[in-house]
Amino acid sequence: MPLGTDRFELVKSGDDYVVLMRQAESSGTVPAKKTFFNKFIKKIVGSADPDKKTPERISFSSMDILTSDIERQAKRRSGSPRDVRDLSFVLRVLGNYLDRKAAREFTISVNPDSIKVRYDQKEERFTSQDLYDLGIQMYLRRYR
Repeated sequence: MPLGTDRFELVKSGDDYVVLMRQAESSGTVPAKKTFFNKFIKKIVGSADPDKKTPERISFSSMDILTSDIERQAKRRSGSPRDVRDLSFVLRVLGNYLDRKAAREFTISVNPDSIKVRYDQKEERFTSQDLYDLGIQMYLRRYR
């Protein structure tokens, strides 16, 4: 995962998004400069230096998210996902899932082996296979 972390939480409350970082427990992380999440963080907060201390909390506005999504959408290839480990794919799939559930506030907890989503007093866990399946369903609905 980016920024030296393999664990984080994404919390949406009202129109604000907050990422709470947790330090990585393994040394096998992806180099920070090569990740979607790190590029997004660099654009929003202005730095992605892997030698700097990982911030514990990063906040985004709905406008930051919308602007970044529009820019990334123009570059995104159409069709099915190439890699379920791609963070942008995972967040699009979970965003689509939460939109269908009409969740206005939620927390997404990312761990190396699963992702936990809490919304409307419910909690669900997703494996990479679950996310892949939801992603395929999302793409199939989109192209009907």
